[in-house]
Amino acid sequence: MQDFYSFFFDGVILFKISLSILLSFIAIYFSKTFFYRIGFVDKPNIRSNHRKPIALGAGIIIIPLILFISLKLGFVWKKEILLCLFILFIISILDDIKNINPLLRLVFHFLSISIFVASYFYSVLNETIILNTSIKLFCILAFIVSIVWFINGFNFMDGIDGITSVEVIFISLSIIYFQFFLEESINILALTIFITMTVFIYFNWSPASIFLGDSGSIPLGFLIINLLIDLALKGYWLSAFILPLYYIMDTSLTLLKRIYNRKKFWQPHSEHYYQVALKNGFSHINVNTFIILVNIGLFFLSFCALLYENNITFLILGIGWCSIFLYYFSKKQAKNEKHN
Repeated sequence: MQDFYSFFFDGVILFKISLSILLSFIAIYFSKTFFYRIGFVDKPNIRSNHRKPIALGAGIIIIPLILFISLKLGFVWKKEILLCLFILFIISILDDIKNINPLLRLVFHFLSISIFVASYFYSVLNETIILNTSIKLFCILAFIVSIVWFINGFNFMDGIDGITSVEVIFISLSIIYFQFFLEESINILALTIFITMTVFIYFNWSPASIFLGDSGSIPLGFLIINLLIDLALKGYWLSAFILPLYYIMDTSLTLLKRIYNRKKFWQPHSEHYYQVALKNGFSHINVNTFIILVNIGLFFLSFCALLYENNITFLILGIGWCSIFLYYFSKKQAKNEKHN
């Protein structure tokens, strides 16, 4: 395996990375133009946080780019992961083109994640823990539900300009740094996601000219949870949990509030804390700036959890750190003006 340093001092690799950046920029630019031309746009509605139609479905370009670039950089995809990614990608494209019944969409999510968990986690449970069949099945079911919840929560959080781009860049870059610190070979998938999304954020930053759509946020959520699972299975499970903690808390608390208020929690809404922040006077850039700040704090806490062997103290500090921003987002600003 190629070590971290030799990877970046390889002239061929650097050339491929440079071409990947250029390819990503050209592909996203021309796809955006094409989507506007054919009317494939997200039109504003009562829940929208934008005022004019924005090109939709950047995921249709982003996901193939990630596959292509990662292969060119030497990443070896597992067949089960490719199959799951394909199912999620296709059903999400169809949802972008013509809204699919949420229940049907969820069935396909459970189908793909069941394939992933059955082929991946069952062997892990057999190798690491001696459990009876009933407990193994319970663990597998818990994994399936948790991962389906994560990718859907990841999708729900993609509601303003740049927010998921920021989150994906943060997590992938953190994974790359952790591997550098641990003196491991670089995770090519994390690097590919970082490259592609760093180019994409140029188009997705406020005011955004193109959105990911479900075809981007759902498969990206699946790829991100794969990176976090790999980190957890190396023994750094608390670090893996802390990195996406803001997304986890915002989604979970919003869901619990809607259940408590007896609302139809499965229906689309605009009650996430980051969305409330817009209503309370923050701009898209303001919110993303705070998301960057909260993620910087989570990176250091995750890194400390890696150094100090999953010390639960850092999770408690992470919850407190995220809570500060959630509270701040829920408060109205002095000048209650939204800027897009």
